[in-house]
Amino acid sequence: MRWMKLAAAGLSDVGQERDHNEDSYAVEEALGLFIVADGMGGHLAGEVASAMAIACVVEHLTQHSGGDRVALLAEATRLANTRVIEEGQRNRKRRGMGSTFVALVRDGDDAGIVHVGDSRCYRYRHTVLERLTRDHSLIEEYAGDDPIARAALGNYSNMITRAIGTGAEVEPEVRRDRMQPGDIYLLCSDGLCGVVKDSEVAAVLGRGNDLPDRARDLVRIANEHGGPDNISVVLVRVDP
Repeated sequence: MRWMKLAAAGLSDVGQERDHNEDSYAVEEALGLFIVADGMGGHLAGEVASAMAIACVVEHLTQHSGGDRVALLAEATRLANTRVIEEGQRNRKRRGMGSTFVALVRDGDDAGIVHVGDSRCYRYRHTVLERLTRDHSLIEEYAGDDPIARAALGNYSNMITRAIGTGAEVEPEVRRDRMQPGDIYLLCSDGLCGVVKDSEVAAVLGRGNDLPDRARDLVRIANEHGGPDNISVVLVRVDP
């Protein structure tokens, strides 16, 4: 195993049309853990759900070390689902709150990617941007890449089929990706990927400026496209 370092930067913005930010993110370099969560459930409740989910996962990985860290992250995600549901049951104002979730954890030379909902993970490698997650949404699960089916389901494009807090149990999707020096992983809420083209994202990630500047550029472009939703990005670069 060769040792590679991870550098990271994150940024969240309310966007142009919302009056508050329900997104949350975490950059935990000491844990090799990076997260974006997009809360749902209306004023205050959504931001509570996303923050709770992240806090639960960070706590779980802090308290448990060793072993399969990707499996541990998936376990933590299921635990976060339970805690968000319990909080909704205790507080009527928060009943029904939930959050999408995407996280990356380092496990040796592997990046473990765990997600629920339509927050996404991309990898930029050798000038090519590749999406590593598939949305848990009605349109992607039932229409796939069929343009006719996607057009027919256009009115349901925002309908999520899986999220933290929306069911007694949730099964996160898990993927491992072998890291290479120079890779940049992008975690984002749909406030970015829903309005900014992949080609625009790739152009920003291919620039030579530092990660915080690139994060700011991505948020700026999303806002220039109208910023219809909260925008959150976390960039993770693999350094030799």
